[in-house]
This record gives sequence, structure tokens and C-alpha cells, in this order.
Amino acid sequence: MDNERRFASTVAWNAGDQQLDQFFSTRDSEGAHSTWTPNTDVYETEESLVVRMELSGINREDLEISLHERLLVVRGMRRDPCRTQKCKFRQMEIEYGFFERRILLPRSVNASAARAQFNNGFLHVSLPKSPLSQHTTVTVILEKE
Repeated sequence: MDNERRFASTVAWNAGDQQLDQFFSTRDSEGAHSTWTPNTDVYETEESLVVRMELSGINREDLEISLHERLLVVRGMRRDPCRTQKCKFRQMEIEYGFFERRILLPRSVNASAARAQFNNGFLHVSLPKSPLSQHTTVTVILEKE
């Protein structure tokens, strides 16, 4: 491939990335972009799709989980303890602030039977498989510990 065609492919790819970023924009209610992305596993059992997300240091009250057809959206906030007091960091590796994670599920699920648990810094969302495509939006409620 000559350099001119390679450059054109790269430009087209970058334009596509920008369109995807705009479509899947992750902003909070004030319009701020996500500041970090939690580590996430998605796996399948015989009965369900399961999403496990690492969310240490987050309060249950600061989480919002919704499901629209096959798109699972998890939003939240990890609050910075140094916002309320003056801190002088010597090392800073923990990310704070708003996050939003959008996960396109590989198959249809029964949205009304979705369950979410938050224990020991991990969010587990269990989504029973459904043979039929469902056109619905639900808010998934965290179960009591």
C-alpha cells in the first residue's frame, strides 16, 4: 500500500473514531466527560450474562445502572477526599470523579429480571438471557446487602 492510500485510510479511521466518540459520549448531568474507566469483566453462564465491575471507594448512593435493549449503562462518582480538605500529594494513582461505562451486550436479555449487587468494591449485574429481543429501558436497582 502506498503512503497516500495509507494516509487516507488513517484519516477515515480517525473520522470514524470521532463519530463513535460523539455517539457514545460519556458526560455527567453537568456535561463533564468521564474522568476514568473502571475495570470490567463481562462473561456468560448457561442462564445469564454477568457484568462484574471494580468500583472500590464508591458509595452505593453514587451509582446508577440502566439497561436499554442491549446497552447496559453504569454511571457513578468516586469522590475525592481531598476536595474538602487541603492535601499535598506525594504520589497519586487513584482516579476520582465521574465515570460512565457503556457495555453493548452480545445478546438479548430479560431486562425485568436483571439483578445488581454491590459488595466488597465490586458491582455484579446479572442479566438473564432472553430468546426474544426486548425494546425496553429499565433502571436496575441495587439489592440490599
